[in-house]
Amino acid sequence: MGEASSRKILSLLRLGSVYVALVIICVFMSLVSPYFLTQGNLLNVLLQAATVSIVAAGLTVVLITGEIDLSIGAMIGLTGSVAAVLIIKHDVPVPLGIAAALLAGLAAGLLNGLVTVAFQIPSFVVTLAMLGIGQGCGLLLTNGRPVSGFPAAYSFIGQGHIGPIAVPIIIALAVYAVIHLVLTRTKFGVEVYATGGGRRAAEMAGIRVNRVIIKTFIISGLCGAIAGIILSSRLDAGNGNFGATNLLDAVAAAVVGGTSLMGGAGSVVGTFGGILIISVIRNGLVLMNVQAFWQDVAVGTIIVLAVVVNKIVRGELSLVSLGQALKR
Repeated sequence: MGEASSRKILSLLRLGSVYVALVIICVFMSLVSPYFLTQGNLLNVLLQAATVSIVAAGLTVVLITGEIDLSIGAMIGLTGSVAAVLIIKHDVPVPLGIAAALLAGLAAGLLNGLVTVAFQIPSFVVTLAMLGIGQGCGLLLTNGRPVSGFPAAYSFIGQGHIGPIAVPIIIALAVYAVIHLVLTRTKFGVEVYATGGGRRAAEMAGIRVNRVIIKTFIISGLCGAIAGIILSSRLDAGNGNFGATNLLDAVAAAVVGGTSLMGGAGSVVGTFGGILIISVIRNGLVLMNVQAFWQDVAVGTIIVLAVVVNKIVRGELSLVSLGQALKR
């Protein structure tokens, strides 16, 4: 069996384990709360997960290249604020307001990518700065207060239903389908994995690594904009603070789903399972009347455990190596 085949089997096993864990958690939650497995609650879990799942999908693409985007939460607030100010305050038509919000997310992603590759600054630093810039600009646009009162056409994006399914869920599934196809069925997808697997080797193979990285940040920015449009529509308001807490869940979903923080491995299928795990745990804790503060404690713990498990599965960590590390 070749190395590529072994790597593929390992990836499938890791992906399968995510969904097995999801089933186990769902069974446990259904035992501790009779309300968990009701149709209304399950649809509510998906609806609550829709916004953060979209930014997690964009983040996954960036992480596969070995970079990171910490600005995704701020993009939600910024783009929602752009839409709110244009549509509500300046009576701009809804399609143009949405286009402007998407353009703002694209521009922020492009700027993240350009600064990262042009000035050779770690993306951690660049996107941390963009987090502050994006959130600050959103607050400046709205004067620090929510701008509310969207027209019905815009509100439908976050509050409407097609049959029993909420529109945000449908949009999230569409985003995942598109990104999955891009990563698995296009030349660009191959280049993304190659860039994360080893940039020097990717460059020698003729891949324009810097362009690939910039494109992944643009994808992440667009995902942030889509999430911002959905959240502002759901809340019927735009504000720079909206979405600021979604970064933790997005990172947790990607890591739990098997995406390596070192790059070269991951998939949005795994991230989707990861976001469901995080959302189910948050929902279950609410049904169990656990204080909201403990939810973040649980998610943070899950991130650490997921990274440790991934290292063990990849053969990068064992009891022997752990003992040697502690002796140093």
